[in-house]
Amino acid sequence: MDVPPLSPDDDLRDFPVTLFEHFPTLIWRAGTDTKCNYFNQTWLDFTGRCLAEEVGDGWTRGVHGEDFDRCVRTYLEHFAVRTPFEMEYRLRRHDGEYRWIIDAGRPVYTRSGEFAGYIGSCLDITDRRNTEAELRDREQHMRTLLSAMGEGVILRDATGQVQSYNAAAAELLGLKPEEMSSWQADDGRLRYFDENGDLYPARNFPSMRALLSGKPNTGTLGVERPDGSRRWLWINAKPFFDDESGELRGVVSTLADITLNREHEEQRRLALTVFRNSVEAIVVTDAEERILSVNQAFTEVTGYAAEDVIGQTPRLLGSGIHGREFYEAMWHDLRILGAWKGEIQDRRKDGSLYPASLSISTVRDSNSRITHYVAVFSDITERKASEARIAYLAQHDALTGLPNRALLQDRLDQALAQATRQGKRIALMFLDLDRFKTINDSLGHVTGDKLLQRVAERLRQCVRETDTVSRQGGDEFIIVLTGIDSPDEAGRVAAKILDQLDPAFDVDGQQLRTSFSIGIALFPEDGASPESLMKNADTAMYHAKESGRNTYRFFDERMNVNTLERLQLENGLRQALDRGELQLAYQAQVDLASGRIIGVEALLRWASATLGQVPPSRFIPLAEECGLIIPIGDWVLREACRQARRWQDAGLAPVPVGVNLSALQFRRSDIVAGVAAALAESGLDGRWLELELTESLLMESGPEVIVTLGKLKALGVRLSIDDFGTGYSSLAYLKRFPVDRLKIDQSFVRDLADDPDDAVIIRAIIQLGHNLRLEVIAEGTETVEQMDFLRREGCTAAQGYLFSRPVPPEAIPALLERGLPLNR
Repeated sequence: MDVPPLSPDDDLRDFPVTLFEHFPTLIWRAGTDTKCNYFNQTWLDFTGRCLAEEVGDGWTRGVHGEDFDRCVRTYLEHFAVRTPFEMEYRLRRHDGEYRWIIDAGRPVYTRSGEFAGYIGSCLDITDRRNTEAELRDREQHMRTLLSAMGEGVILRDATGQVQSYNAAAAELLGLKPEEMSSWQADDGRLRYFDENGDLYPARNFPSMRALLSGKPNTGTLGVERPDGSRRWLWINAKPFFDDESGELRGVVSTLADITLNREHEEQRRLALTVFRNSVEAIVVTDAEERILSVNQAFTEVTGYAAEDVIGQTPRLLGSGIHGREFYEAMWHDLRILGAWKGEIQDRRKDGSLYPASLSISTVRDSNSRITHYVAVFSDITERKASEARIAYLAQHDALTGLPNRALLQDRLDQALAQATRQGKRIALMFLDLDRFKTINDSLGHVTGDKLLQRVAERLRQCVRETDTVSRQGGDEFIIVLTGIDSPDEAGRVAAKILDQLDPAFDVDGQQLRTSFSIGIALFPEDGASPESLMKNADTAMYHAKESGRNTYRFFDERMNVNTLERLQLENGLRQALDRGELQLAYQAQVDLASGRIIGVEALLRWASATLGQVPPSRFIPLAEECGLIIPIGDWVLREACRQARRWQDAGLAPVPVGVNLSALQFRRSDIVAGVAAALAESGLDGRWLELELTESLLMESGPEVIVTLGKLKALGVRLSIDDFGTGYSSLAYLKRFPVDRLKIDQSFVRDLADDPDDAVIIRAIIQLGHNLRLEVIAEGTETVEQMDFLRREGCTAAQGYLFSRPVPPEAIPALLERGLPLNR
């Protein structure tokens, strides 16, 4: 059982603490200083310690040693950002045994909106962890702070007015949250009846009797909810009193749903005709869907004997294919019309799926109450297979199995409609095999057909599942690419297709080579209708043939110019390393208290002999796409280490040099060996190298990233998370990675003056860094106002144009010697 919900208007000091003493759960409370200042008697009975021993940080002495760091870190982390949390750890009981508990805490606020601390409750889940069924129930039981074992909880004051409740109580009564707060037992929104089905007066409620007598009261109550459904509830009402005056303060009621436990008490008229010799399977259930009887045809269809399913529900036949909407529509018809008929996918005892034609009818008693359901179904596998084959042949090419013209038209219509709604592009590619007629005429149609099949298989591998590859007949194919962001994407797919077709095809022992001429038309630039796109793609395809075949062309020649420019940029970048066109610039990182330079970041620059100065925003993404980032990144790493060593050899005080690692570099290359080699070759001590990794890289690289980071740390290098705050939405992952520093992304610093949310984010990151004992540095610091804000909030370091632009390596010694004044 959890603590009743507190609204932002509730003052923690006014909350009835005596209520906590009646709860069987362990309750704690903490002030704004993170120190716990209250534990209920249940907690003290559990630990066998007095309140004076537990307050402050005393409670942590009972936490198991293996759980201590994780428990305290989670507590402090969430306290720093004032968010609810749940955590599991082992707590020593009074008899010395460690018990698993789940601790749920959430922030509370005063009526004026000021943060007042945390309140939380703990459940002993040791037994629950021992069984798989209890593990599955865990999430449901702990969804809200105040729910426990699925029971509803209602707090009333001495006048009977509802003061607090949990979500389970509202769900059991069928009332909305806004209805619960004003609910009076006798206001007519609900009807009540006793165990005999007779109407039950509200004044006899256990909670009302407990208020009148001042003594606990229990009882069974039937409730007819606003939607007409009925629930049977076991209600336990317990009054509570003022500790000093002894005056009755109110009553706490717990509501347990015992509807299913009353099945054996419900005597309903059984009116069911079982056609024992029917060729259709028949299932009879009670009103709660528990199977009472099945016939022989049911066993023949499903493989389940009667003894396998009696007492179960038809859900054991569920395939898992149908979504919630399907079953909601089914039950809507059953409730309103009394019957449902349709097709459904079910699962046999051996695990195989089968389609069934199913009809369900409800059986009601003289009072129109549902007593049973009767389901009749038959296996329609053969019929569906015939229908599917006919439908498939109507929409697919018989030779390759690819969508034919009809299916392509339908998919293209849908793609155009979706692209129009979402403001996206689609690309239509018209492909024609080069010199296929020669192969067909010289080697025969059988060989030509087999070649087309092999070509179709390779085409499928070049596109996504959301795209469509269609054979139009002969040697012509059409591909529809959906949701593309730029023409370059279509160009890359076309290049991939040409590359995939380059290896020879083995057809009956003969090595056959072929290629495509590909024309590309884009929506909306080159046409808004299927007809115009196909026509323009066909035109572009002929331009590709005229250009020498085995190539692709866009319908809009200006796009070809862009493609050629990109190719020129890529070719230049491939030669940049050999030509010595890449250089490193270095930007200082400054201690905000002293102005002392505490590190520099290496930044890549490209001065092309033919293209001039190329911005990093242009060539670095291209290097990522074409794989050049791996050799370039290796050069950057080695050059930065060599330069750092040169500065030290020149007598300068050593400072760490930061190097950015790309995702591709981190995932594909042996990064640990590369870093070790760079350090060994340069003679640089690992502590003077800092590797910067993006937040998204750490979260998307899988569990092996922890192993790699551990190996890097073993080399002595520092690790920082670059652009922090722009990636993964949870901060809890930080404890898993051995990082040294967080770099606040420059977008938060840049908009600090205009967006108050950025100030909140920066403040939270700094606080988090302090709590986790991590250094914090802010990137993109350009104004004195930004610097002053960062210093006030406790940020120890910054980097940006306010202090120094990126400079060549020869300018760094002067900066290191004089430092950077901060009184600007």
